[in-house]
Amino acid sequence: MALAATGAASIGVDYVKVSLLNFKAQKDATFALQNVVKAVNGLDKHVSVVAAGFADAERVASIDPFLLPGVAAEAECDFAMVDTAFKDGKNLFDFLSAKQLRAFADEAHDDGLKVAFAGSLKAEHLAVLNALGADIAGLRGAACTGSDRVRGHITEQKVRELVSAVKAAQEKIVTVR
Repeated sequence: MALAATGAASIGVDYVKVSLLNFKAQKDATFALQNVVKAVNGLDKHVSVVAAGFADAERVASIDPFLLPGVAAEAECDFAMVDTAFKDGKNLFDFLSAKQLRAFADEAHDDGLKVAFAGSLKAEHLAVLNALGADIAGLRGAACTGSDRVRGHITEQKVRELVSAVKAAQEKIVTVR
């Protein structure tokens, strides 16, 4: 993992996302992330390391997402991220409630981490994600034609729509319970 992350960091990226798929033990996940952070920082201290866990962890061999902020902080990552492992039409909110995501974000922020949420999210989720404390929202499918992240294409129109949605979400006041 550290070698792959170093390769990614060497080409000028700003972020290296490290998936914790197949990591069930907290100590193993921490160890792997520590090595990634060490390797990436040794190459370029400006590249942020994103520790990514999964809201649908029970469907895959993955660490409990609620352990992720502590693991990411101990490994000195920059971000804690919750995504979905399977891209089967279910989104982040099908697995975790707004209250759970708020708790995740609060813990990560308390640990000095930034927070990223992803998982088949759409433009209409942006206001809620903002209210939950997301620093980054992953909406790859929403930027593609037909909302298809595999066969769709990113278009200027789709990106313009998302930019408008981001601006609207920043202005909208949403109460999350």
